[in-house]
Amino acid sequence: MDNAGITLRELLRLPVLKDAKVISGEKGLDRAVRFIDIMEVPDVKDWLREGELLLTTAYSMRHDLSQLPELVELLAKAGAAALAIKPERFLQDMPVEMLRMSNEYNLPIIEIPSGIPYMDITHAVMEQIIDKQASLLRRSDEVYKTLTKLVLENRGIQAVADTVAGLLKSQIRVIDKTGAAIVSSPPAVVPDVSVDKRYWDITVDKQFVGKLIIEKEHLDELELICVEHARLVFSLELMRRKTALDTEIKLRGDFIEELLTGLPLSKEEVVNKGRQLGLTSDCVWQIAIVEADQLHIEENSAYMINLGELIEEESKKRKVKSLFHKQGNRIVLMLASINQEVVTEEHDFRFKEKERWPKLLNPLISNWKGFRIGYGGECLLWTAQRSYIEAKKAIRLGIRLDKNKKIFSFEEIEMFQLLVDSSDHTIMDAFVQKKIGKLCEYDTDHGTELVTSLYYYLATGGSLLDTAKQLYIHRNSVKYRIDRIKAIAGIDLENFQERFVYYFSLIYHFLKKME
Repeated sequence: MDNAGITLRELLRLPVLKDAKVISGEKGLDRAVRFIDIMEVPDVKDWLREGELLLTTAYSMRHDLSQLPELVELLAKAGAAALAIKPERFLQDMPVEMLRMSNEYNLPIIEIPSGIPYMDITHAVMEQIIDKQASLLRRSDEVYKTLTKLVLENRGIQAVADTVAGLLKSQIRVIDKTGAAIVSSPPAVVPDVSVDKRYWDITVDKQFVGKLIIEKEHLDELELICVEHARLVFSLELMRRKTALDTEIKLRGDFIEELLTGLPLSKEEVVNKGRQLGLTSDCVWQIAIVEADQLHIEENSAYMINLGELIEEESKKRKVKSLFHKQGNRIVLMLASINQEVVTEEHDFRFKEKERWPKLLNPLISNWKGFRIGYGGECLLWTAQRSYIEAKKAIRLGIRLDKNKKIFSFEEIEMFQLLVDSSDHTIMDAFVQKKIGKLCEYDTDHGTELVTSLYYYLATGGSLLDTAKQLYIHRNSVKYRIDRIKAIAGIDLENFQERFVYYFSLIYHFLKKME
């Protein structure tokens, strides 16, 4: 707390200063005096202080009056309160430049009658300052005890805000670093645009977390002390919240890992744990995985903030709680929706909804360079591992089939996964070799990309233009490659069944090649 002071206007009402005259700088009479000192040497630069009332006879400057304007400037720059001079013995007339600078800086120059001893002035002034300091300390202690009692009694942040607003006789708000309101008093207060606002930062663990806004232009010393206590108490309340949130996030993260890794939890255990963390078993869930460069998925990156805000906003609309969980170099999203139909079987249920999560998230992800997202199927809370595995497979298999694609769903690649799985029990390699072996050998010998070209040609339904876009080549180059493929492998691309066989052979080739 700064040392409390008393204004010059108040000091001039003291009996000892009743005959003192303000000869310049009248606009600065509301400056606070916190110290008083006497100067009889010219070199004062290193010991001037803010709030200082300097007494002098100007004896040390009597032969060089140009030092007086310099003294006024030094006092102003130091934030001093005023200059009080006994001019009669050594200073007959005040220099014009000194008075001009006094008025310019609003630093009062007070003429003191020569018959008043310095001791009388310093004693009277310091008595006033000390009395005010003692009063402020008592009142400050009362404010501190009032506010800390609210914290110790766990009355909540709204009770703290209401008490602070009452002490300051002002509307107040606490906002987070995004500008969103944490608390206000009165609650849901509409900011008064006609009032100048004052801001104070609030920190938790040395990290900026928000601002305290006072809807009041001028605050006296006690009110400023109250603000400092309020900042501390709000920091404690927000730290309490942060600790509770961190604990909840830790417990929730542990629960998610238990679900996704398939620990042997019974349905009843999952339902009970989920309920404790605000996750309802009546929802339909879908697991999505977001992968990106490590730089992008840092917790405070703009990408993750935008993604989190979208999920939070949409979850509020659906009246559910979806989860955002960091897992190594990926983000796992547990996306919830209200189940609008009765679930009959855990692995076979119907679900109606206006807009599913992919429809909302895909536009966001598709605009981000270096990101990709995979969706598992819809599931119940206790079968979340299945959807999680599906989401991983969707990205792993999907990116092999189309390296330019960013959005994958297990529903799209499910048949291909069955193809890979079935290859363990059937002789697929020999069959695929018979179909595309010649093209593979040609690519190896000549450094061409005929196999890849054929895959995109078939995947795009025989479109030369779309294939060219996938391969970043001219459509005429695609036509040349297709002609070479027909000649080398003897493929009839006009035959639907043959196109189908070659398409699945190519998919199998790419999936097995990258295992």
